[in-house]
Amino acid sequence: MQNEESPMNEQDYEGTMEGGETTTELSEQIAQLQQENQALREKALRAIAELENFRRRSQQEVQSTIQYANERLLRELLPVVDDINRSVEAGNQSKDFDSFFQGVAMVRDKVMRLLESQGVKPIQAVGAPFDIAQHDALLRQPSEAPEDTVVGEIETGYTYGDRVLRHAKVIVSAGS
Repeated sequence: MQNEESPMNEQDYEGTMEGGETTTELSEQIAQLQQENQALREKALRAIAELENFRRRSQQEVQSTIQYANERLLRELLPVVDDINRSVEAGNQSKDFDSFFQGVAMVRDKVMRLLESQGVKPIQAVGAPFDIAQHDALLRQPSEAPEDTVVGEIETGYTYGDRVLRHAKVIVSAGS
């Protein structure tokens, strides 16, 4: 007795696959998988488009923020400009130097208060040891002060937080 498998006829072979599935069922599964694939592809494309739109909006917001970052400061400077204009007009109408000088001094004080409110502070240079991080030495001259001490200030320097906005231009002692 031989163990022979019974041969299938061609009709049975075409209609049935391994696992008992028919070609019709497989065709339906393929169609369903193709639909799912298309749906996932569209979902991925939408996600990519949303990401690109988000990037574009973010970049526009950053550019806008950079462009208008100083808007508040500029708005606060406008009254100072108005004060300067009034000082110039008053100087044209009256040749009283003392009152003109007092007006200009008041405008300067207003500007300094505004700068300080924004975190800008003058560098106190005269009498301090020369510091290359805060000072630019324009001249070195003999003096009674110890060597490498700032003895004069040609132009005030300013800091903003922990950064130097402008170095103080100074005269440094060469010693006796």
